[in-house]
Amino acid sequence: MGGARIVGGEKAAPGKWPWVVSVQTQTFHFCGGSIVHPWWILSAAHCFTDRRNGIRVAAGSHVLGQQNVTRWVRKIHLHPLYNSKTYDHDIALLLLEKPIPYSQYHSPLCLPGHDIVPNENMWQGCFVAGWGLTKPGTKLGSYTLLDVQVGLVDWNLCWRWLRSLTKNMLCAGYEEGGRDACQGDSGGPLMCQPPGRGSHRHWFQVGIVSWGRSCAAPRSPGVYTRVSNYLSWLEQTAAHDSRPIQVPPKPFIPSPEHSGISGQQETDLWTDLDSGASGKQSTPLPALLWALGGSRLAQGWLRS
Repeated sequence: MGGARIVGGEKAAPGKWPWVVSVQTQTFHFCGGSIVHPWWILSAAHCFTDRRNGIRVAAGSHVLGQQNVTRWVRKIHLHPLYNSKTYDHDIALLLLEKPIPYSQYHSPLCLPGHDIVPNENMWQGCFVAGWGLTKPGTKLGSYTLLDVQVGLVDWNLCWRWLRSLTKNMLCAGYEEGGRDACQGDSGGPLMCQPPGRGSHRHWFQVGIVSWGRSCAAPRSPGVYTRVSNYLSWLEQTAAHDSRPIQVPPKPFIPSPEHSGISGQQETDLWTDLDSGASGKQSTPLPALLWALGGSRLAQGWLRS
């Protein structure tokens, strides 16, 4: 494929993914997220282990810093069992100071329901989108939202390649590599549709960009938090803050559920580059955003 890319992807059309948000400090983008409710953003826990204050989200951003709705984050809920060594339970729920209004360019993404069938083949047409690195080893991400189509990988096959996989994770990519999420895309949604035809089919958030051994390498697909395993936690957490999230009792299409074995931690995991707060491994925002309270931009990417 030609053109700028997430890794192997292309520029997304404005409004194509209205639920994808940029998670930012005042000066740089460091992770992605998704609107699951006007008050709530779903993201990855590893994005916030060393960074909990002065965070905002930008919704409706096709180009970072342009034509977006920004909201400050009031509270960050990390899953209580999140493991920073294995990246198990890598999920976070962000409560906003004010709700995000519905529009063509910012609206919620559907969550799968509680009635789950363990079959990866029950989803099709999966995409991931973000502003992260466009190739491994580079130092700057994309200012324009990029997307790429990825295929879900059988859990047992993925476990043969990545032995630290757990039952709370799923894999998406291709055996030959070439298309994947990368640093800076963490926290963004893995979006899939049910089989069938017609524009009535909804997009569902099946996963959250979590980690990978290398971006778009052969037999090293991206690893995602399995959202269907956390529906009850999401409901309980949101209800505790009196901003309940409604998860459908029965989904339009089921999400897979597998059991796994937690093995040794893989080395050279790219998720490490998204965590921390040293200011070395993020996409600096364009000058247009400085008027919103940003300071002088630090060049390069944030690295923990």
